Amino acid sequence: MIWLFVVFFPLFLAVVVLSLKKRGFPGALVGALGPLPALALVLSGVEPAAYHLKDFLLGSHLGFEDYGRPFLLLTALVWTGAGIYGVMYRAVDYNQNIFTIFFLTCMCGNLGLAIAQDAVSFYAFFALMTFSGYVLVVHHSTQKAWKAGRVYLIMAVLGEGAVVAGMMIGVHSAQSTLFSEIARVTATLSWHHPLFWLLFAGFGIKAGVLGLHFWLPLAHPAAPAPASAVLSGTMIKAGLLGMIHFFPLGLVSFSSWGSVFICLGLGGAFFGVLAGLLEKDPKTILAYSSISQIGLMLFLCGLGIIEAQLWTIGLPVLFLFIIHHGLIKAVLFLGVDIAGYVKGSRRSTYLLLAGLALPAIALAGAPLTSGSWIKYLLKDMVELVPGVLWITILLSLSSLGTAMLMAHFLSRLHLKNPDKPHYRPGLLFIWLGMAAAGVSLPLIIGLIYLDVPDVSWIEPRVVWSSLWPIVFGALIYFFFNLKKPSLSWQAAENWPDTVTQIEKAWRKFYPRWEKSNFCDPSCGQINFVNLADRLIFGPAGLKVTCMIEALFRQWFVAGLVFVLLILIFILMGSGRLS
Repeated sequence: MIWLFVVFFPLFLAVVVLSLKKRGFPGALVGALGPLPALALVLSGVEPAAYHLKDFLLGSHLGFEDYGRPFLLLTALVWTGAGIYGVMYRAVDYNQNIFTIFFLTCMCGNLGLAIAQDAVSFYAFFALMTFSGYVLVVHHSTQKAWKAGRVYLIMAVLGEGAVVAGMMIGVHSAQSTLFSEIARVTATLSWHHPLFWLLFAGFGIKAGVLGLHFWLPLAHPAAPAPASAVLSGTMIKAGLLGMIHFFPLGLVSFSSWGSVFICLGLGGAFFGVLAGLLEKDPKTILAYSSISQIGLMLFLCGLGIIEAQLWTIGLPVLFLFIIHHGLIKAVLFLGVDIAGYVKGSRRSTYLLLAGLALPAIALAGAPLTSGSWIKYLLKDMVELVPGVLWITILLSLSSLGTAMLMAHFLSRLHLKNPDKPHYRPGLLFIWLGMAAAGVSLPLIIGLIYLDVPDVSWIEPRVVWSSLWPIVFGALIYFFFNLKKPSLSWQAAENWPDTVTQIEKAWRKFYPRWEKSNFCDPSCGQINFVNLADRLIFGPAGLKVTCMIEALFRQWFVAGLVFVLLILIFILMGSGRLS
């Protein structure tokens, strides 16, 4: 019963907020209470037995298993921080209760999929989280928000369709909805089975994998600060969790899929850096940084697919990476919003920049941080895979790029103009506490809750491998910005928005399409009758039919066809073709 309380408590609170007649502070305060039962369960250390709801959906199973506890811990921490921040952030928003209701329903979905042990329950919570998140993205009702929401919804529907199709294949193959049974069956399938392609596409959209990331740089900047924090901090990680559940990680070695994961992962790691360096809005920079970091997580999964025995090491490292990135990125997104409140006071500005610099360098892998721990373990894992030692160089360059991107983020944030007239002094200090927790908690969680290999923190080799990318990355960035302003990223154009480019191309193509003979002017769609007439009675169609007719006029061809037909009829009569 405790599982039901943990998962559905936010949904109960959403009903409470819906019944509130007074707008304002009470709704936001209720919203901050939603993840507390989940957080209490994880921190208590209690291991309650898995719970089976026979009459819910097709028989739901809720429990921790191998992945539930660390993912639920991250989810609860990020939603708690965003909820506490939202109490003060939403105090001047007259649509606060609407935001809080969907904030809580989205939270319910996110908490539920963390502890779901079967495909049906996982998808139900996954869909609840996804479609509730749409309302969070469009909450400001600006033109930018509506465009981001439209792209988010289109990509979400496509991803949900792929996920449903892949899950149905998996459930049918295993004759069970349990992840443990489905994993045993997927381990016996060939690497090119449609199940893997469908699930990779569906979960890849949610995670923001390179090539499926189009919604992410639009949605993060458009959403309110608490929504951006949970979007990047925990919701996009649901895509990685889905891949972990359905791909046979640790059970069988798939070199082909491992190569796909590694190539897309490294490609995303470098693409996110390059695209982010061309952006000027701090939240967009952080969105591209999320694409880069998700790429590294995908790369880590790829190592576990290429060498199944590496997954025993890779799994705790992956969850440390997920927690590290989730907490730090949530803090950074909230910090962007804080900048609009505190700028103008010199002391507050210095506190803000110092508070932002700490998680930024931790994300880049500074010594004595969880980022350094993760990067060092990643390189250790690469050395265990034959034939991919050259990737170690790429990982070092990725750390260099992340340092440059964080320097660019801090630079753009410092130049940001204040746009929040409602200054609340306590908000900065609440956020500073969150920043300290975001940097320190991944280390504590990795040592207590995860079986992550330890490293020698003060060994010169470890310190230097973590320090040089940050130092050289910052120097390279500021050299181009201070010494070569004409070549700097400040002077560059924004990275071309893929969705905008597609829309421009469509606007140019559509008038020509409407004027073509293939388009039915009444509905703007393909005129199949006209198309069939042109294919049959056009020059090409007449030429082909004339050639076929001339061929059958030859006695040899006609006789051969006649003999073949006689043989087919004889075989059918004997029952050999039945």
